Amino acid sequence: MYTCAGCSCLCDDIEIETEKGDVKTVFNACRRGAGIFLNYRLSRAEPMVDGKSADFEQAIEKAQELIQSSEKLAIYGLDTTTLEVQELAIKLAEKKGAYIDDNSTFCLGDFVETILKGELPSTTLEEVKNNAYVITYWGSDAYHSLSRHMSRYTYYPRGGKRQRGYEEDRFLVVIDVRKTHTAKLAKKNARFLQIRDDLELIEAFNQALDGKAPSIFVNDIPRILKEMEKADFNVIFGGLGLKYGLKGNYDPFKNLMARLNERTGVYFIPAGCHPNMRGFNELMFEKTGEINRYSFREQRSSDEFAFHKLLENDAIDTAVIIGTDPLNSLPFEYAKKLAKINTIVIDPRETFTGRFAKVVLPSAIAGVETGGTMIRSDGVRVELKPLFEKEINDERILGRLLEVV
Repeated sequence: MYTCAGCSCLCDDIEIETEKGDVKTVFNACRRGAGIFLNYRLSRAEPMVDGKSADFEQAIEKAQELIQSSEKLAIYGLDTTTLEVQELAIKLAEKKGAYIDDNSTFCLGDFVETILKGELPSTTLEEVKNNAYVITYWGSDAYHSLSRHMSRYTYYPRGGKRQRGYEEDRFLVVIDVRKTHTAKLAKKNARFLQIRDDLELIEAFNQALDGKAPSIFVNDIPRILKEMEKADFNVIFGGLGLKYGLKGNYDPFKNLMARLNERTGVYFIPAGCHPNMRGFNELMFEKTGEINRYSFREQRSSDEFAFHKLLENDAIDTAVIIGTDPLNSLPFEYAKKLAKINTIVIDPRETFTGRFAKVVLPSAIAGVETGGTMIRSDGVRVELKPLFEKEINDERILGRLLEVV
């Protein structure tokens, strides 16, 4: 069995047939996961220095030179790499007094932080499979973003106390601003709440909990609360829609969770995509008490240390980009600034950022060509076993970069 590092589900039941040293067939994976294994040879990065082909030693020596001479270094990305690599990157940032940040700044890092601080009750996907009755997807289209989430862990599987199947033993709630494909699954024993404002919905739940008629979804909200009270184990999966719907004001949601748990058991798990985003958050939290946007020089976390803010404020002269493609995802005003500073890209595949980088260091694909450990969205550690072994991987590259600081 192999583990797919395509998303935060980290499915560890992948079976693979190989033929003549190549992947022939992939079993159990979703389309995206299968593509990672079947197409692992495609679009691979090559060592580059100043946009020209180089050998690996030339590229690593140039990267070492840039890091040595940098006075304002930032390390960014890391959510597709293993814990072992993330630890080395954090060590590099600490020794250099650098900034470090990952995608959780604009993804679901805030939710992970509330869980790590004990402000939201959480559980594991295995517990959800065995016990959960009301399963709520709030601002998350898991059908597309986490393709096996519902079939392997939540709504569809039978397990533990839930042996009668989803039609009798689960109650699905989907909350979103539009009728997503996940919402289209909400038919029998289910409710879809198409909302305009997440805070307005939270207030309506509070009205119902106070024994009043809710201002919206007059029939649906009382029914959902009644269903939750039928069991002692329910779960809410929160996605980006919920994060941005709360507009940075998390207290109303945390208060609602506390009120729900006065009546029955309701747990929360972030429904994020990056395979090891939570791993980075947990490592940073253990070391610094913060999860991202951190300056080791100033020993604190701040919004001004978010990677895009560092670019906006011309606060860095060199960036080490690991396993992500910010030029392809950041707004243009930030992307054009990234293209003007020294950039070292460490990635197994060609990226848009790599085209403008000072140095490109090709690495191995986690779970295909190198092993290690990642942390699933629910906090469970999952081991990755490589299908093939590639000599140059992220760990080796970070180890070489650490030699000069």
